[in-house]
Amino acid sequence: MRSFATRPLRTGAIAFAGLSLLAAGQGNAWAARADAAPLTELRVSLVRLGFPVPSGRALAEGAERLADAAERERTRFPVAGEFNWGQDGARFGASRSGRSHEGQDVFARTATPLLAVTDGVVLERGDDGGRGNYVAIFDPSARRTYVYLHMLHPSKVKARERVRAGEWVGGVGCTGSCFGDHLHFEIHRGRTLYGPAEDPLPRLRRWAELAGLSPTLPPGES
Repeated sequence: MRSFATRPLRTGAIAFAGLSLLAAGQGNAWAARADAAPLTELRVSLVRLGFPVPSGRALAEGAERLADAAERERTRFPVAGEFNWGQDGARFGASRSGRSHEGQDVFARTATPLLAVTDGVVLERGDDGGRGNYVAIFDPSARRTYVYLHMLHPSKVKARERVRAGEWVGGVGCTGSCFGDHLHFEIHRGRTLYGPAEDPLPRLRRWAELAGLSPTLPPGES
């Protein structure tokens, strides 16, 4: 699953990929995985410019690699250390007393650094009881708010402060209503902590994949 990529970004990546592949002479190296429409647009543009047109397979995989590189540059996995995904109760939608779990728990050792998953603006930070120490970061490009709960200490970032992808925002803990040290991570649509919630696990898995990470923390060691 890809992050919140826009068609212009992907089309631009494909165009750049095509020209790069032409220069590198890697015409048929990779398998096709990109959208057909932008590739067609690129072929037409190359013909008009007088370039030879490499195969769609070459352009597609080149574009995919460039898109991955761009996504890797602008996103980070939020936990900078060993982690695991926990059991069924850690999942989005798991039953809680009178409600559903609105996030994904990522278990890690106490004080493991927590990082901003993308560039954004801090909406708020605080300690409201059940959430424990928390911080919420809004990503204007994706129109999503990322929420970190149960942090060990209050975050040092402040409301309205801009943060960059990979910037330290706190440490793993178990403040508020929780069991075992972990990050409770939520994604909400819009500039609010209360917009419709989305299952974070697909994006967390994707960010881990891009960073070359996998869950290595043995169960029960958080």
